[in-house]
Amino acid sequence: MIGMAVAVLAAVWCGAILILLFGCKNKAGDYYSEYMDYIDKKEYSLKDMLPAGFYFADSGIKNKIIPKIVSRKLYKYNNSVTVKITELYGLEYTEFYMQVHNANKYVLSSVAAIVFALLAVVMGTGGDMTNSCLFLLISIASMFGLGFLLDKSLDGKIEKRRTEIRLEFPEFVNKLTLLVDAGMTISKAWEKISTDNKKSGPMYDELRRTSAQISAGKPESVAYEDFGKRCKIKEIMKFVSVIVLNLKKGGSEVVPTLRLQGNECWEMRKAEVKRLGEEASSKIMLPLMMMFIGIIIVVALPAILSFSSGF
Repeated sequence: MIGMAVAVLAAVWCGAILILLFGCKNKAGDYYSEYMDYIDKKEYSLKDMLPAGFYFADSGIKNKIIPKIVSRKLYKYNNSVTVKITELYGLEYTEFYMQVHNANKYVLSSVAAIVFALLAVVMGTGGDMTNSCLFLLISIASMFGLGFLLDKSLDGKIEKRRTEIRLEFPEFVNKLTLLVDAGMTISKAWEKISTDNKKSGPMYDELRRTSAQISAGKPESVAYEDFGKRCKIKEIMKFVSVIVLNLKKGGSEVVPTLRLQGNECWEMRKAEVKRLGEEASSKIMLPLMMMFIGIIIVVALPAILSFSSGF
Protein backbone atom coordinates (compact mmCIF):
# COMPACT_ATOMS: atom_id res chain seq x y z
CA MET A 1 0.00 0.00 0.00
CA ILE A 2 2.79 2.38 0.93
CA GLY A 3 4.70 1.39 -2.21
CA MET A 4 1.68 2.32 -4.34
CA ALA A 5 1.41 5.66 -2.57
CA VAL A 6 5.08 6.37 -3.33
CA ALA A 7 4.48 5.36 -6.95
CA VAL A 8 1.58 7.83 -7.21
CA LEU A 9 3.71 10.57 -5.67
CA ALA A 10 6.56 9.78 -8.10
CA ALA A 11 4.11 9.84 -11.03
CA VAL A 12 2.80 13.28 -9.99
CA TRP A 13 6.39 14.56 -9.62
CA CYS A 14 7.34 13.11 -13.02
CA GLY A 15 4.25 14.62 -14.65
CA ALA A 16 4.98 18.05 -13.19
CA ILE A 17 8.53 18.02 -14.60
CA LEU A 18 7.31 16.84 -18.01
CA ILE A 19 4.67 19.57 -18.15
CA LEU A 20 7.22 22.21 -17.17
CA LEU A 21 9.89 20.94 -19.59
CA PHE A 22 7.71 20.55 -22.68
CA GLY A 23 5.63 23.59 -21.76
CA CYS A 24 8.80 25.71 -21.84
CA LYS A 25 9.85 24.10 -25.14
CA ASN A 26 6.49 24.83 -26.77
CA LYS A 27 6.45 28.43 -25.55
CA ALA A 28 10.02 28.92 -26.77
CA GLY A 29 8.97 27.95 -30.30
CA ASP A 30 11.46 29.20 -32.89
CA TYR A 31 12.53 32.19 -30.82
CA TYR A 32 15.94 30.67 -30.02
CA SER A 33 16.55 29.15 -33.47
CA GLU A 34 19.51 31.48 -34.09
CA TYR A 35 21.14 30.23 -30.90
CA MET A 36 20.93 26.65 -32.16
CA ASP A 37 23.13 27.40 -35.20
CA TYR A 38 26.13 28.06 -32.94
CA ILE A 39 25.70 25.07 -30.61
CA ASP A 40 27.63 21.85 -31.23
CA LYS A 41 25.49 18.73 -30.76
CA LYS A 42 28.60 16.69 -29.90
CA GLU A 43 29.13 18.88 -26.84
CA TYR A 44 25.43 19.26 -25.99
CA SER A 45 23.73 15.93 -26.69
CA LEU A 46 20.25 17.27 -25.85
CA LYS A 47 20.61 20.27 -28.14
CA ASP A 48 17.05 19.95 -29.49
CA MET A 49 15.66 20.48 -25.98
CA LEU A 50 17.84 23.49 -25.13
CA PRO A 51 15.15 26.05 -26.16
CA ALA A 52 13.19 24.84 -23.13
CA GLY A 53 16.18 25.72 -20.95
CA PHE A 54 16.57 29.14 -22.56
CA TYR A 55 12.89 29.92 -22.02
CA PHE A 56 13.02 28.65 -18.42
CA ALA A 57 15.94 30.99 -17.67
CA ASP A 58 14.46 34.01 -19.44
CA SER A 59 10.93 33.60 -18.03
CA GLY A 60 12.07 34.08 -14.44
CA ILE A 61 10.39 30.86 -13.25
CA LYS A 62 13.57 29.95 -11.39
CA ASN A 63 13.45 33.19 -9.38
CA LYS A 64 9.88 32.42 -8.36
CA ILE A 65 10.74 28.88 -7.25
CA ILE A 66 14.00 29.62 -5.39
CA PRO A 67 13.74 31.79 -2.24
CA LYS A 68 15.47 35.18 -2.40
CA ILE A 69 17.84 34.29 0.44
CA VAL A 70 19.11 31.28 -1.50
CA SER A 71 19.32 33.34 -4.72
CA ARG A 72 21.61 35.87 -3.02
CA LYS A 73 23.93 33.10 -1.84
CA LEU A 74 23.98 31.59 -5.31
CA TYR A 75 25.01 34.91 -6.87
CA LYS A 76 28.65 34.59 -5.77
CA TYR A 77 28.72 30.95 -6.84
CA ASN A 78 27.39 31.86 -10.30
CA ASN A 79 30.17 34.43 -10.65
CA SER A 80 32.76 31.67 -10.17
CA VAL A 81 31.04 29.63 -12.89
CA THR A 82 31.12 32.68 -15.18
CA VAL A 83 34.90 32.94 -14.70
CA LYS A 84 35.27 29.31 -15.85
CA ILE A 85 33.07 29.89 -18.89
CA THR A 86 35.15 32.99 -19.76
CA GLU A 87 38.37 30.98 -19.73
CA LEU A 88 36.88 28.22 -21.89
CA TYR A 89 35.15 30.35 -24.53
CA GLY A 90 36.59 33.88 -24.27
CA LEU A 91 35.26 37.10 -22.79
CA GLU A 92 33.27 38.07 -25.91
CA TYR A 93 31.33 34.78 -25.82
CA THR A 94 30.88 34.52 -22.05
CA GLU A 95 27.28 35.71 -21.94
CA PHE A 96 26.17 33.40 -24.75
CA TYR A 97 27.84 30.26 -23.41
CA MET A 98 26.72 31.05 -19.88
CA GLN A 99 23.14 30.98 -21.18
CA VAL A 100 23.82 27.72 -23.05
CA HIS A 101 25.40 26.16 -19.96
CA ASN A 102 22.46 27.13 -17.74
CA ALA A 103 19.95 25.86 -20.32
CA ASN A 104 21.85 22.59 -20.58
CA LYS A 105 21.83 22.23 -16.78
CA TYR A 106 18.07 22.64 -16.64
CA VAL A 107 17.41 20.16 -19.47
CA LEU A 108 19.79 17.46 -18.19
CA SER A 109 18.51 17.83 -14.62
CA SER A 110 14.92 17.51 -15.84
CA VAL A 111 15.64 14.44 -17.97
CA ALA A 112 17.53 12.72 -15.14
CA ALA A 113 14.73 13.52 -12.69
CA ILE A 114 12.13 12.09 -15.11
CA VAL A 115 14.09 8.85 -15.62
CA PHE A 116 14.52 8.21 -11.88
CA ALA A 117 10.90 9.17 -11.18
CA LEU A 118 9.74 6.61 -13.74
CA LEU A 119 11.91 3.98 -12.05
CA ALA A 120 10.31 4.93 -8.75
CA VAL A 121 6.86 4.42 -10.31
CA VAL A 122 7.85 0.99 -11.67
CA MET A 123 9.31 -0.12 -8.33
CA GLY A 124 6.34 1.22 -6.39
CA THR A 125 3.73 -0.53 -8.54
CA GLY A 126 5.74 -3.74 -8.15
CA GLY A 127 5.49 -3.48 -4.38
CA ASP A 128 9.18 -2.59 -3.79
CA MET A 129 8.70 0.33 -1.42
CA THR A 130 12.38 0.71 -0.45
CA ASN A 131 13.74 1.09 -3.99
CA SER A 132 10.74 3.20 -4.98
CA CYS A 133 11.49 5.70 -2.20
CA LEU A 134 15.19 5.60 -3.08
CA PHE A 135 14.62 6.39 -6.76
CA LEU A 136 12.17 9.16 -5.88
CA LEU A 137 14.77 10.77 -3.60
CA ILE A 138 17.41 10.42 -6.33
CA SER A 139 15.00 12.03 -8.79
CA ILE A 140 14.46 15.04 -6.52
CA ALA A 141 18.20 15.27 -5.84
CA SER A 142 18.93 15.13 -9.59
CA MET A 143 16.53 17.98 -10.31
CA PHE A 144 18.17 20.30 -7.79
CA GLY A 145 21.72 18.97 -7.54
CA LEU A 146 22.82 17.74 -10.96
CA GLY A 147 23.49 21.30 -12.08
CA PHE A 148 26.25 21.62 -9.49
CA LEU A 149 27.94 18.50 -10.87
CA LEU A 150 27.77 19.98 -14.38
CA ASP A 151 29.37 23.17 -13.04
CA LYS A 152 32.11 21.02 -11.49
CA SER A 153 32.70 19.31 -14.85
CA LEU A 154 33.93 22.68 -16.18
CA ASP A 155 37.07 22.22 -14.05
CA GLY A 156 37.94 19.10 -16.05
CA LYS A 157 37.43 20.95 -19.34
CA ILE A 158 39.65 23.79 -18.16
CA GLU A 159 42.40 21.41 -17.05
CA LYS A 160 42.24 19.57 -20.38
CA ARG A 161 42.46 22.89 -22.23
CA ARG A 162 45.47 24.03 -20.20
CA THR A 163 47.20 20.68 -20.71
CA GLU A 164 46.84 20.93 -24.49
CA ILE A 165 48.21 24.48 -24.43
CA ARG A 166 51.20 23.46 -22.27
CA LEU A 167 52.08 20.65 -24.68
CA GLU A 168 51.75 22.77 -27.85
CA PHE A 169 53.24 26.09 -26.72
CA PRO A 170 57.00 25.21 -26.67
CA GLU A 171 56.87 24.23 -30.36
CA PHE A 172 55.27 27.59 -31.16
CA VAL A 173 58.00 29.47 -29.26
CA ASN A 174 60.73 27.62 -31.18
CA LYS A 175 59.13 28.51 -34.54
CA LEU A 176 58.65 32.12 -33.43
CA THR A 177 62.32 32.37 -32.41
CA LEU A 178 63.53 31.02 -35.77
CA LEU A 179 61.35 33.41 -37.78
CA VAL A 180 62.25 36.46 -35.68
CA ASP A 181 65.93 35.51 -35.92
CA ALA A 182 65.49 35.36 -39.71
CA GLY A 183 64.32 39.00 -39.74
CA MET A 184 60.56 38.88 -39.28
CA THR A 185 58.75 41.05 -36.78
CA ILE A 186 57.03 39.27 -33.90
CA SER A 187 53.56 40.09 -35.23
CA LYS A 188 54.34 38.81 -38.75
CA ALA A 189 55.98 35.66 -37.38
CA TRP A 190 53.00 35.13 -35.08
CA GLU A 191 50.59 35.51 -38.01
CA LYS A 192 52.58 33.15 -40.26
CA ILE A 193 52.69 30.39 -37.63
CA SER A 194 49.00 30.69 -36.78
CA THR A 195 47.82 30.74 -40.41
CA ASP A 196 50.22 28.14 -41.87
CA ASN A 197 49.45 25.57 -39.19
CA LYS A 198 46.17 23.74 -39.82
CA LYS A 199 46.00 22.19 -36.36
CA SER A 200 42.82 22.67 -34.38
CA GLY A 201 42.73 23.03 -30.63
CA PRO A 202 42.80 25.71 -27.93
CA MET A 203 46.44 26.66 -28.52
CA TYR A 204 46.15 27.52 -32.21
CA ASP A 205 42.65 28.92 -31.78
CA GLU A 206 44.08 31.46 -29.34
CA LEU A 207 47.03 32.21 -31.64
CA ARG A 208 44.67 32.89 -34.55
CA ARG A 209 42.42 35.04 -32.37
CA THR A 210 45.42 37.14 -31.29
CA SER A 211 46.60 37.51 -34.89
CA ALA A 212 43.10 38.57 -35.97
CA GLN A 213 42.97 41.18 -33.20
CA ILE A 214 46.29 42.68 -34.31
CA SER A 215 45.11 42.74 -37.96
CA ALA A 216 41.93 44.49 -36.83
CA GLY A 217 43.96 47.31 -35.29
CA LYS A 218 44.40 46.32 -31.66
CA PRO A 219 47.85 47.33 -30.31
CA GLU A 220 50.30 44.41 -30.29
CA SER A 221 51.12 44.68 -26.60
CA VAL A 222 47.43 44.65 -25.64
CA ALA A 223 46.70 41.67 -27.93
CA TYR A 224 49.59 39.67 -26.45
CA GLU A 225 48.53 40.52 -22.90
CA ASP A 226 44.98 39.39 -23.69
CA PHE A 227 46.42 36.16 -25.06
CA GLY A 228 48.24 35.52 -21.79
CA LYS A 229 45.13 36.27 -19.74
CA ARG A 230 43.05 33.85 -21.80
CA CYS A 231 45.59 31.04 -21.42
CA LYS A 232 45.98 31.59 -17.65
CA ILE A 233 49.25 29.63 -17.48
CA LYS A 234 52.06 31.29 -15.53
CA GLU A 235 54.84 30.33 -17.98
CA ILE A 236 52.89 31.77 -20.90
CA MET A 237 52.01 34.91 -18.96
CA LYS A 238 55.72 35.35 -18.18
CA PHE A 239 56.56 34.83 -21.86
CA VAL A 240 53.99 37.45 -22.86
CA SER A 241 55.26 39.97 -20.30
CA VAL A 242 58.83 39.58 -21.65
CA ILE A 243 57.61 40.06 -25.25
CA VAL A 244 55.61 43.16 -24.32
CA LEU A 245 58.57 44.60 -22.40
CA ASN A 246 60.85 44.12 -25.41
CA LEU A 247 58.28 45.77 -27.69
CA LYS A 248 58.05 48.80 -25.42
CA LYS A 249 61.83 49.10 -25.01
CA GLY A 250 62.52 48.38 -28.67
CA GLY A 251 65.53 46.33 -27.67
CA SER A 252 67.60 44.14 -30.01
CA GLU A 253 67.87 41.30 -27.49
CA VAL A 254 64.51 39.81 -28.36
CA VAL A 255 65.95 36.63 -29.96
CA PRO A 256 68.11 35.60 -26.95
CA THR A 257 65.13 36.38 -24.75
CA LEU A 258 62.88 34.19 -26.89
CA ARG A 259 65.43 31.35 -26.72
CA LEU A 260 65.54 31.63 -22.93
CA GLN A 261 61.76 31.61 -22.72
CA GLY A 262 61.67 28.67 -25.12
CA ASN A 263 63.88 26.64 -22.79
CA GLU A 264 61.57 27.42 -19.87
CA CYS A 265 58.54 26.39 -21.93
CA TRP A 266 60.17 23.06 -22.80
CA GLU A 267 60.73 22.47 -19.10
CA MET A 268 57.04 23.23 -18.60
CA ARG A 269 56.19 20.63 -21.24
CA LYS A 270 58.48 18.02 -19.63
CA ALA A 271 56.79 18.59 -16.28
CA GLU A 272 53.36 18.24 -17.90
CA VAL A 273 54.31 15.01 -19.67
CA LYS A 274 55.72 13.64 -16.40
CA ARG A 275 52.46 14.51 -14.60
CA LEU A 276 50.38 12.81 -17.30
CA GLY A 277 52.59 9.74 -17.06
CA GLU A 278 52.14 9.55 -13.31
CA GLU A 279 48.37 9.88 -13.70
CA ALA A 280 48.34 7.11 -16.31
CA SER A 281 50.40 4.77 -14.11
CA SER A 282 48.07 5.38 -11.15
CA LYS A 283 45.06 4.55 -13.34
CA ILE A 284 46.70 1.29 -14.44
CA MET A 285 47.14 0.21 -10.81
CA LEU A 286 43.41 -0.44 -10.29
CA PRO A 287 43.00 -3.08 -13.05
CA LEU A 288 46.33 -4.63 -12.03
CA MET A 289 45.12 -4.96 -8.45
CA MET A 290 41.86 -6.50 -9.65
CA MET A 291 43.80 -9.02 -11.76
CA PHE A 292 46.06 -9.81 -8.80
CA ILE A 293 43.04 -10.43 -6.53
CA GLY A 294 41.49 -12.63 -9.24
CA ILE A 295 44.68 -14.72 -9.50
CA ILE A 296 44.77 -15.15 -5.70
CA ILE A 297 41.14 -16.31 -5.70
CA VAL A 298 41.79 -18.80 -8.54
CA VAL A 299 44.86 -20.22 -6.79
CA ALA A 300 43.51 -20.22 -3.24
CA LEU A 301 39.90 -21.31 -3.85
CA PRO A 302 40.65 -24.98 -4.65
CA ALA A 303 42.80 -25.26 -1.54
CA ILE A 304 40.07 -23.70 0.62
CA LEU A 305 37.40 -25.99 -0.85
CA SER A 306 39.51 -29.14 -0.36
CA PHE A 307 40.32 -28.08 3.19
CA SER A 308 36.64 -27.46 4.03
CA SER A 309 35.58 -30.80 2.45
CA GLY A 310 37.91 -32.65 4.80
CA PHE A 311 35.71 -31.79 7.79
